[in-house]
Amino acid sequence: MIDALPTPATYTRVLLQATPPGERESLLYGTDLQEESLSFSSFIRADQQIQVLHNARRLAASPDWALALGQQLNVNSHGTLGFAALSAPTLGESLETLVAFARIRAPYLLFGFERLPDRYRFTVEPLLEMGDLEMAVDELVLQIADSLVRVVLGNMAPGVKVMLGYPPPAHAADYQRYFSAPCEFDQAFSGMELPLSLCQVPCPLHDEQAYVTSLARCRVALAVIIDPTDVVTRVRNLLAAHFEQIATGTNNGNTPQLDDVARTLSMSPRTLIRQLAIQGSGYRELLEVAQKGTACKLLGQARYSVNEIAVLLGYSDTANFGRAFRRWFDMAPGQYRRK
Repeated sequence: MIDALPTPATYTRVLLQATPPGERESLLYGTDLQEESLSFSSFIRADQQIQVLHNARRLAASPDWALALGQQLNVNSHGTLGFAALSAPTLGESLETLVAFARIRAPYLLFGFERLPDRYRFTVEPLLEMGDLEMAVDELVLQIADSLVRVVLGNMAPGVKVMLGYPPPAHAADYQRYFSAPCEFDQAFSGMELPLSLCQVPCPLHDEQAYVTSLARCRVALAVIIDPTDVVTRVRNLLAAHFEQIATGTNNGNTPQLDDVARTLSMSPRTLIRQLAIQGSGYRELLEVAQKGTACKLLGQARYSVNEIAVLLGYSDTANFGRAFRRWFDMAPGQYRRK
């Protein structure tokens, strides 16, 4: 039921403001939305947002309409997610925050990231059939990512690329006016790539308290749109919330056990195990994914020793943590920290 999920009305309001008064009714055609009610509505349905974008494409006088719309969006347009991304400690964590919570702004898109040996890859793809609108959505989303990278770096660094999973459109020459990074068409995916070393660049607007507070609000918003039957995502969200607090130093409590998570989800441990198995997963697997990501973040912070990190991640002794880390990365924690 993706098309019925709540979607912020902000983007539709921005489109309305940019649309001549005589065409605004056509912009909202087929959505049951009214211009008057949008002024105080926080959310609309995902299918209404998509229909508005279809209408905007039909009404557009220029093929670069989505690119032009993307330039009108600022951090306030993205709500809590925008503040969380900008207040993150590093560029890598900023992009990962964007990926983790982008669904609360566009639940009809699937975002991902991957740390390759020499580069970081950010990807986006639709969860619904969008037809000719898919290119416009890529243009919008990738401008947001491009602007985020530019804000952190100050100027676009060598090696950063916008990847586009479609041939060059008729307005391809316009892309250089809207993107700071060079664009490459006919790629296997749509997204961005940047050198892995840039992920450690500190965010100039980093504020630990603002980051922690924004992350908590994003978690609450994400929980609202998670399918109640999607137990894997619900468990992953709970574990991520715990380890985010560990990584930011706001919680040094015990690692949640299966019984604890089952109680939070109002089910028995046996039911939780069974529901996770139906989705091809298990609690230990999900816990290790959360521990793995947090281990990398904590090893990047000089204030923690390897022994302290092992305890924070829930390992009974450093040797167990070391064995797990070698299994994950084929190197010892200390070696990873030095690299």
